[in-house]
This record gives sequence, C-alpha cells and structure tokens, in this order.
Amino acid sequence: MNLCSARQIKNVGNGVGFRRCTLNNPNHSVRIDLQSQSAQPFLIESQSTVHSNTQQSRILGSVVGRIRKLGGYQKHHHLPDGHSDATRNFVRKAGHPDAKATADQLYGDIRTLFGYKRREFDYSCEDGVAWIKTPDFDLQIRIDQCTEDQKNYRLTTEIVALHSDAISSNPHFHECFTHHCDQLVIEFASPIDVESKIDAIEDIPALADALQYEPDGSSFQLKLPDLDLLIEVNTFEMRFSLLTLRNLAKLLDHSQQAFEILASAEFGLRLRP
Repeated sequence: MNLCSARQIKNVGNGVGFRRCTLNNPNHSVRIDLQSQSAQPFLIESQSTVHSNTQQSRILGSVVGRIRKLGGYQKHHHLPDGHSDATRNFVRKAGHPDAKATADQLYGDIRTLFGYKRREFDYSCEDGVAWIKTPDFDLQIRIDQCTEDQKNYRLTTEIVALHSDAISSNPHFHECFTHHCDQLVIEFASPIDVESKIDAIEDIPALADALQYEPDGSSFQLKLPDLDLLIEVNTFEMRFSLLTLRNLAKLLDHSQQAFEILASAEFGLRLRP
C-alpha cells in the first residue's frame, strides 16, 4: 500500500506538505476525497509551514514520561503547576537532550537502512525540535509538555511528508519507524458533520455493531477486530491505530482496507479512481 504519497509537493516558505494524496493498489490509483457539509468534495492537502505542528496527513507516535526524568532537568528546577507558554518553553529546554538523542538515533538508523549520503540529509535540532529531511521522506521529533498531565512530557516522532510512491511499502521504512510511529492521522480540510456520519454507519449492519459514539454526536469510534484496527473520528480528523502491538506495515495496510470499507458505506469518505 502506498499511503498519501506526495506526487506533487507544495513548498510554502520552508514548508513541505502533501499537494495530492493518492493510494495505490495493484490495479489502479485512487484519490481520497471527503465530503464536507457544503457537499463540495475536497482533497486532503496541506499548506503548513515547516515550523507548524499540524499536517493534513501524518504518521506519528509518542511516548509520555515525567518531566523530572528529562536530561536537562536540574535539582533546583520545579515541576510545572499548570500550562502556559513559560512551562512549555521550560519543558522544551529541559527535554532538548532527549529530543536530540532520539533524532540522532533515527539519523543513524536511517543512514544505515537507506544508505543516504551526508549531502542527501537535511538535519537540524534546536529548542526541543528536530527535523530530518531525506530524498524519500521528512520527519519531525519534538518534545512538549503533556496536555493531559502538566507534570509529564510528550516526545513525538512524526513523519510529515512522503516523497515517493514506493517508500511506504519499503521494509526498511517499516523497520525504521515501527517502534516510533503507531498512528495514521488525516486532518480534514474543513469540519465534517459527524452526526450524519454516525447515522449512515448505523444503517450499515456490518458496521453498526462496531460503532461507539458520544451522546452529543461530537465523535465516534469504529473497532474492527478482524483488521486489528481502531478508527477514531471527530469534526476535524480521522485517526487510525492498531488494537494490538505496534506494526507500521500492518497499520498502513489495514488502514487501506478500512478506507475501502468506509467507502462502501458511502457516508462521505470516498476513494475515487
């Protein structure tokens, strides 16, 4: 499966994003379209800058830990008692050694697995954020204060762009990122009508039993044990993850199959030839 391969890359300033999102199978290429409330289809694409934490299509994973365990945390420091710009900057500074260690490890793994030469890399690491750009993909490693627990940090590895059709099916790509990335996230270009999607799924017997949703209709989940897949949808994004152990190749392949299932439900997510 080729996931959201960037056939055309739009550069905005220093930014890189998906211009067009395609999925390939052995028979034909298809394009992901999503239907908004205005009934106008829109492509999954991004116009984010390189410094943005938001991309329209991302493969990512994260680990959470205590801030006091970070490499830059000193004995005289105090744990944050809330969330603010100051506490976020503190966590990024204290966590910079940890973000750099992860980025340096990935740099070495990528160089070994893919055989890139030094001049083919673009590497930077500053203030708890690292970027690695290669001929085939770009990724970001960043550390932030955890939004759920003020005394925790979250270290995230995020693949923000794929530059070739073949890379997402490359075993070296899977080997490199399986232990770092366990989610596929697609952010909608405009908000969707979640309630109408819930209504449509409830009319599909094969999917209705797998559906759980909030009483106010703001979000829903689909658990598909046969695909070992959890799909979470809200107004702004669709998130895919495995129900069991991390396996990037399996996640990408089974997400492709889930796209086809959702397309057959005809509730707004469509794969168009």
